[in-house]
Amino acid sequence: MIRLYKRRTMTVTNRRFHRANIPSPSHGTSQALSLSTGSAANNQQDSNGEEDGSTMYTPFPKHVPYPNVEQSSELMNELLLFCFTITASATQFLHLYRSVWWLPNSYNRQAVNLYLIDQDLAIFIDIMASRRLLYCCILKLIIANIPEAYVELSKKAAKYTFLAFVAISFVGCGAQIYQKASYIHLFVLSYPLVLYLMIFGLNLEQFLRTIVDTEPNCINGMPLHSCSSNPSSIRTEIDALKTDFNNRCKQVIFTSLLNAYYAGFVPCVLASKHLYYNNFWTTHHLACVFVGGFTMCVTYCFPMRYCDVFHRAALHLGQWQRVNNRLSSLPTNAWSKAHVYPHGTYVRHLGEVYRSVGYCTSAIPANSSHYRFYAIFSNHILIYMILFGLQMVLIVLQLAILALTPEWQNVLSVGFLLMANFFTLFRIARDYFIARRIYASELLFLGMRLQ
Repeated sequence: MIRLYKRRTMTVTNRRFHRANIPSPSHGTSQALSLSTGSAANNQQDSNGEEDGSTMYTPFPKHVPYPNVEQSSELMNELLLFCFTITASATQFLHLYRSVWWLPNSYNRQAVNLYLIDQDLAIFIDIMASRRLLYCCILKLIIANIPEAYVELSKKAAKYTFLAFVAISFVGCGAQIYQKASYIHLFVLSYPLVLYLMIFGLNLEQFLRTIVDTEPNCINGMPLHSCSSNPSSIRTEIDALKTDFNNRCKQVIFTSLLNAYYAGFVPCVLASKHLYYNNFWTTHHLACVFVGGFTMCVTYCFPMRYCDVFHRAALHLGQWQRVNNRLSSLPTNAWSKAHVYPHGTYVRHLGEVYRSVGYCTSAIPANSSHYRFYAIFSNHILIYMILFGLQMVLIVLQLAILALTPEWQNVLSVGFLLMANFFTLFRIARDYFIARRIYASELLFLGMRLQ
């Protein structure tokens, strides 16, 4: 009996050891076990991140598959941004150069004084607003008609040729405007280009495309999640995702500011000083164009599938919470950069005690960038909830203004902005409600596993 009991005990032990050493799959819908081998807790590491050799079993998160929600193509998104910017510019010109054609003694029979609009300025704004749409069409034509061996070379040639065309057009329009005005007008027109060089440097691709593959783990503007069990690989992936996210944030802010600047601000600044217009409506139009363009760019650059990649990476990264009571007798080990820690683990790093609050934690304690990444993307639905609320507030305000305005040009201006904002609201609401249902089941699953 004793021999049989020992034999069964050894068999169970061997099975547990075998299961603990099963390698984790690379896809995101799998669950793996990470084994950190070594001696017991008396062989601890220093606080510099060297291995302490402690043995622990760490469960990895099981990702909920995100449905294949149809997203607009790059060409369609650039077309929408172009139409939004051009129509916003046209309605701002309408605020400036409207006529009183309805009066019985008016000599003007047109609704807008078109002869007062500077044609060179209008061409300049059109080229600036359409540069990405035209370049996207050129790239589509190259991909569709050029053999694959010559595609990259053709793209480079098309990029520099198109940039030369845009530069010549800007110089020609600027020279015509300078002859009719002064150098101040040229400074106003070229100021965003100087700002672009300060933000993006000499990277010309950012000027011609909204979304650029800045990292090697991006395919067609969409980053990939490796779902690794190696903590160093997880932190490297987090750094690459942060870089891509920061580049997109800069692109969103610059694009929305640029569109609002040329569509709403430049027509007012470059108007004749003898022209009288309503400052409230032009300023209101400028603010609404910026906010509406900002939300439109956010939904374009940060679709929910893109945020899902960051959410999966955040679940692998985890988060450390500092424990204030350092005198308590908590079972702590020194933090190791080679370990992934399960939920509720206490570690010691740089004289402080931290507790793992994520499902599994591979972040560096006291690293503020890792803390912010997990805080934002562990529940990234909050971002779309804020966007949804902002868009709803904007639409309600515009509906109230539309109900109170009596002038026809204001009705047209607010009506156009409402149509654009309703379309953006639909995209935000669709992604928000789909993601809310999906991640509700994920939170339920993770809560059950943590218990």
